[in-house]
Amino acid sequence: MEIELRKPEVYNYSNADHVEFHKQSYPICEKYAEVINAPDLLAVYNGEIIQEETIYKWIRKSDFTEKKAVTDHARDETYNGIMRILRTGLKSPSRRERALHVYNLLDNYGNLAHADYDAETAAIDSVITRLYSDDYQPDVAELGLQSWVAELKEHNDRFKTYVADTTKEQLDKPGLSPKDARRRTDEALRRITARVTSLINLNGPAAYTGFVEEFNVLVNHYNTLVHEHYGRLHARTDITAADITPIPVQPFTGAPVYVIPVLTLHRVSPDGAVTTVVLVFSQDYTVAYRNNVGPGTATLIIKGIGRYAGEIVTTFNIKKIEN
Repeated sequence: MEIELRKPEVYNYSNADHVEFHKQSYPICEKYAEVINAPDLLAVYNGEIIQEETIYKWIRKSDFTEKKAVTDHARDETYNGIMRILRTGLKSPSRRERALHVYNLLDNYGNLAHADYDAETAAIDSVITRLYSDDYQPDVAELGLQSWVAELKEHNDRFKTYVADTTKEQLDKPGLSPKDARRRTDEALRRITARVTSLINLNGPAAYTGFVEEFNVLVNHYNTLVHEHYGRLHARTDITAADITPIPVQPFTGAPVYVIPVLTLHRVSPDGAVTTVVLVFSQDYTVAYRNNVGPGTATLIIKGIGRYAGEIVTTFNIKKIEN
């Protein structure tokens, strides 16, 4: 009878699952320590597991580190949102000049979303100062960017607060990175499984069947968790059931009218709890326009993107304002 150790997809395990997998793997190795006959390898493996778990617990305790990452993502999204509005404004004859003025300013700073934390923070501070200056305030107002700029400033100020709080945590920071800790634990297990495979080839499978069967059951469980998580992560939600906030009548100006609809989804969990999600333009959905220049009824075609699918067609009115 041929037996073979399954390979754990450790590189895809979450940090929590990675720690738990190894914590459950070690007792199996210890149970069959006599047939594995490598006490030094088992001792190293146990030590690496303890070290990785210690680092993982520190990361979980490091609340500001996570908040910093979330806030950095939020300011990236806001900054990119401003750039999208400017690119749309460049296509409008009535807004092109103002949009170009602001766009050239921001373009000089490059792609801030790819900059390191310190460089991005300083650059956004500089951008906000310029946008609040007399040179750019008329453009910001005309393009409807006031709330976007205020939001960007709020995210950046919050990020700076989290940076200061994170600095205080560095005194307790472990000397090894989580990535290196994972790699070392995986390597310690790999040495053990490589030894068992060699022993099977040398001595036959009889003495090692119990270890292989128990180890494979554990690996199958955690590999399945990875694939289930991937499926949930990439499942797309249909937006056609979303509520659309009524769009006010828009004034006729002779230029194309661009409005961004607000979409809200209500999700019901198995226990009956209702969660409300406000979708994010250009991240969760895009908008196309039809008949959005002259007075009358304009059409919006809303399409789900990213985690969302489906299409909604709605309308809004453009009206000529009488003097």
